[in-house]
Amino acid sequence: MKFNINNNILIKHLQKINRLIIKNTAFPILENILITIKNGILSLTTTNLEIELISNITVSKKYTSGTITISGKKLLDICRNALESSEIQMQLYENKMHITSNNSNYILTTLPSDNFPNHHDFRHISEFFISSDILKNMIEKTQFSMGKQDVRYYLNGMLLEKNNTFLRTVATDGYRLAISKIFLKKDIIPFSVIIPRKGILELYRLLNIQKQLIHILIGKNNIRIHIGDLIFTTQLIEGKYPDYESILINIKKEPIILNCQLLKKSLLRVAILSHEKFCGIEMHIKHNQLKVFSDNQEEETAEDKFNINYSGKTIKMSMNVYYIIDVLNTITSENIFLYLNESNNSIQIKSENDTATLYVVMLLKR
Repeated sequence: MKFNINNNILIKHLQKINRLIIKNTAFPILENILITIKNGILSLTTTNLEIELISNITVSKKYTSGTITISGKKLLDICRNALESSEIQMQLYENKMHITSNNSNYILTTLPSDNFPNHHDFRHISEFFISSDILKNMIEKTQFSMGKQDVRYYLNGMLLEKNNTFLRTVATDGYRLAISKIFLKKDIIPFSVIIPRKGILELYRLLNIQKQLIHILIGKNNIRIHIGDLIFTTQLIEGKYPDYESILINIKKEPIILNCQLLKKSLLRVAILSHEKFCGIEMHIKHNQLKVFSDNQEEETAEDKFNINYSGKTIKMSMNVYYIIDVLNTITSENIFLYLNESNNSIQIKSENDTATLYVVMLLKR
């Protein structure tokens, strides 16, 4: 193996994948980058076993094909301390990687590429293309509802499914639910997969790019996404996702219309004295007015109110204040539509200008 590459280009690609390089005394090869060069493509691969990132670089200069793994941290440090526009030469000789940059020379130990875990044999059962900004927006509107270290392991991730003509992202921790959907024009083989929380957070970071078309491939145990010259792969969570449609309000009555910013500011005021553990607040709606109350373990209380356009029967409900604030933080419209289900155990929230996204928050027992 032998090749030359501009330091600026190499650093740019290393920075895309270096988040997966962590200290691992039990499996030291995970601290390494898999370097492969063939057919005019230099591939840099990192993995933490759950997530794999591959950054591909087109090589125009003469090279010798090969594959090996070397320390990712050391390679990145070498590049960071080299002159920005310098030429980096890398050559494998007697199982050592020789790196030259201007007047600096390094010799790094290597580990064989055969021992590096990767997904080269990835096979997909469904695939589609989608704009990066659309997928990023769908994740942004739902990711806060994912479970965190829940014993119901299938909640610690996000459902991505295609059925009928819609693609949906769904997240729930059992106390709140967020759904976002878009219409897909082309016929796509239906699928339903659960992407783990860590995978979603990493994908969201990678989607912070200029708008472009990305290619998504659904496998049996993994999902792979081509984002420009980057290939993101993550394991899927096995298990059956809850029947989220069963808690949705299908036949809706007239909604309660609330100003998003007024409600958010009111909730933030009473949240100051909400219970440290339960974060519960009470909301009373009657006679064109909304009142919110909170108290805590120290017997302190807070109350706030504002006028609304409502003349129906009195409604009283209790909820986790931060669950509602999380929803309001994702909504950009002036008003929200709030629906109370018949059993009075949950509310459904929609934005007035976004029919493709909805939220459900379970109410606390009063």
